[in-house]
Amino acid sequence: MQQFLTRLAARPAPAIFAFSLLLFCSGTWILPLTDRDEPRFAEASREMLQRGDYIVPCFNGAHRFDKPPLIYWAQMACYKLFGENAFAARLPSALFAAGTSLLIFSWARRFTKWQTGIAASVIFTTSLQMLANARLATADMPMIFFVAAAAWSGWEMTRADTNKKWFWIFHVSLALGFLAKGPVAWLPIGGLLLGKWLRPKEFDFSLPRFALGMVLTLAIIAVWGIPALIATNGEFFTVGIGHHVIFRSVGVMEGHGGKSLINYFLLLPFFFITFFFSFFPWAIRVPKALWNWRSSSAADTFGWYLLVQAGIVFLTFTLVRTKLPHYTLPAFPFIAIWIARAIPGLKIFRWAAAMTVFIVALTTAGFVAAKTEFASHQLFEQAKPFLKPEMKLAAVGYDEPSLVWEFRGIVTNDMQTLDANEAAGFLRETNPSVLIVPTGFYKTNLASLATNAVTVQVHGFNTVKGARVDLTAVINR
Repeated sequence: MQQFLTRLAARPAPAIFAFSLLLFCSGTWILPLTDRDEPRFAEASREMLQRGDYIVPCFNGAHRFDKPPLIYWAQMACYKLFGENAFAARLPSALFAAGTSLLIFSWARRFTKWQTGIAASVIFTTSLQMLANARLATADMPMIFFVAAAAWSGWEMTRADTNKKWFWIFHVSLALGFLAKGPVAWLPIGGLLLGKWLRPKEFDFSLPRFALGMVLTLAIIAVWGIPALIATNGEFFTVGIGHHVIFRSVGVMEGHGGKSLINYFLLLPFFFITFFFSFFPWAIRVPKALWNWRSSSAADTFGWYLLVQAGIVFLTFTLVRTKLPHYTLPAFPFIAIWIARAIPGLKIFRWAAAMTVFIVALTTAGFVAAKTEFASHQLFEQAKPFLKPEMKLAAVGYDEPSLVWEFRGIVTNDMQTLDANEAAGFLRETNPSVLIVPTGFYKTNLASLATNAVTVQVHGFNTVKGARVDLTAVINR
């Protein structure tokens, strides 16, 4: 162990990045993309690449205003290197997550021993919610990286002897964070404003200078934003901000939150409860560490700042009506550094090793076993020998985004969503086509019409609805 620590001390940064990246990439090439968010992001990136459009994302031929373009750009780059597959779609998340682990180490090391920086990085990397979300093809990891970068550079920027580079890093991080996931990336500003208000002698935060910096931030965003607004007649703002930010804050999206006012108040403690699962196994040490830290809180401005930044994240999403456990992930870098400083003797390696073994076993052997249950993927794999690019593609009663992602790997047409009455007419057309329907519906309504077609049937699992599903692909060649 001593020899290992000596080698680690010589080159800790590459070791941290490599460990995190390998852990976050484990199994990403095995498991098909899971409905619904992963296929939407992955397919939108593929369609942008096919159209040569780097401004406006589209999914299945329709504009997708859910998120700004940074994750799509990153996925497109990975597609060019590794092909259009699940591994390439998920790789940007793993890279940004590993980059955040390295950023945590670098930030913590400036104020503590390198061992504490490593502890903070390992705590972040091996927390349960990170091990789950860092391997998903979504926009969360780029946003978390730039939130952490903004919080770090914001702290450095407000020191009396600050280097001017931190001003530039802070405002560029705000801009890139916005391009990753919108205004949520600006939460670190709140921590700086609270520092100026509550500890003015310790935070040299000039509001006029900050306003000038925000001009830079907005200018960077505008390089993409203005062309996007022009191309969509302003819809990217009205839908992207109006629906996916404002409505998400005051309304419930896709059933994730309390629909009534009573349910809203009952769910206010949601994130403070799920934190003990999301940040497992390290969350169990937080309450006692907070209790012990009280006596030194007045003198520990850096620790106070970390907790304020984490608290702003929890408070913001506590007030938002739409709730999912991963929403508080931007707080994890701050909590990881705070725990590593507050409990300098914390023995992390046994727990970290256990979490590593668990996740590697799950994402290799577990994913291999689970792969056969993904209905959309299995249907595509069996239908693939009969597919042609020019085929029309349609679905009845099962229109999950994974179907679009899987079948548009060969078929170039967008997938149509038909009702039951339109299915027979679609099959009677003479064009080469693929129609995907529940097997029961096929046997009852379509079998007599598909005498000259190739049929492929699978039994699988609908990951969105948590239910078994039987699907049939009727292929007219």
